Amino acid sequence: MDVIQRDTAISKELIGEVRGSQEVELRARVSGILTGKHFQDGALVKRGQLLFSIDAREYRAQAAAAEANASRAQLDVERYRPLVAENAISRQVYDNAVAVAKQTRAQADAAQLGLEYAEVRAPFDGRIGDADIFEGGLVSAGQTVLASISSAQPAWVYFSVSENDVLDFQRRNGSAEPAAGSVARKVRLTLGDGSEYPLEGTINFSDRALDARTGTYRLRAEFENPDNILKPGMFARIRVNGENLSQAILVPERAVIQQLGAYFVIVVGPENKAVQRPVKPGARVGPLWVIESGLAAGDKIVVEGIQKARPGTVLKPIMITEAQLDAAPAAASRP
Repeated sequence: MDVIQRDTAISKELIGEVRGSQEVELRARVSGILTGKHFQDGALVKRGQLLFSIDAREYRAQAAAAEANASRAQLDVERYRPLVAENAISRQVYDNAVAVAKQTRAQADAAQLGLEYAEVRAPFDGRIGDADIFEGGLVSAGQTVLASISSAQPAWVYFSVSENDVLDFQRRNGSAEPAAGSVARKVRLTLGDGSEYPLEGTINFSDRALDARTGTYRLRAEFENPDNILKPGMFARIRVNGENLSQAILVPERAVIQQLGAYFVIVVGPENKAVQRPVKPGARVGPLWVIESGLAAGDKIVVEGIQKARPGTVLKPIMITEAQLDAAPAAASRP
């Protein structure tokens, strides 16, 4: 068949992991006995929804006492104000009363805050996991994990590309970062069952440096997830757009011979003699392989019967088209 020449969009498939755009471990900010759990494990919860209750009797008493002290101190200020204006008391006595009133008000606010912290509420809309502690358990402030909540609206998919891919992209485009709004920032996702996720994603993050342990560069793509199909922890294949090659030379992958790290194709040469031509393959595009050097438009290559087409052999070529490739039987064996 004639080599194929056409404008070609290059893409690459990589393995990605789905995560929530928000993921939080819920921890209490006060200590006490857990008295209530107010959700079903695995349920969708709304921002501000009550999730856990901690015994608040102690905090309620502290808040009441602190509020009483603050009220009494404020009354002292109100009584002293006209007296200081008439020089019946010293300015220092009045200033001390004002300071005490401010201090007791701050203590009352802090006590009220502790009372509010006895109710643990959802920080955002999302899906909550199972509770890590049960009613009657002791909760330690800042330490005990009550449950985990995540939001996959939108979903984030993390994936990594190799150092060679980064260098190749930079060499071809003059920068390792795709321009904002460019096609190189658009990605597609294939789910574990082989189906394609219907919505296109956008790369919205690239790491500051390569991972020295793996030699890879981490990226993140954002996908809208209105039907909650993407769930944290899923693995999927992510297809990243590369460059658009103008009038690229392509050949069927099965026409390429690999020997000891070198690549060849069999070309129909002068007088229909088989010629083994070294080539430099590039990216794969479905069943085709981009050839970066070694072939030119108009070259005819052998796609079937490669074992019989030894260099110098006179061939009787039967031409097929790209549309007929799938109908042609694959080579029984190929070096």
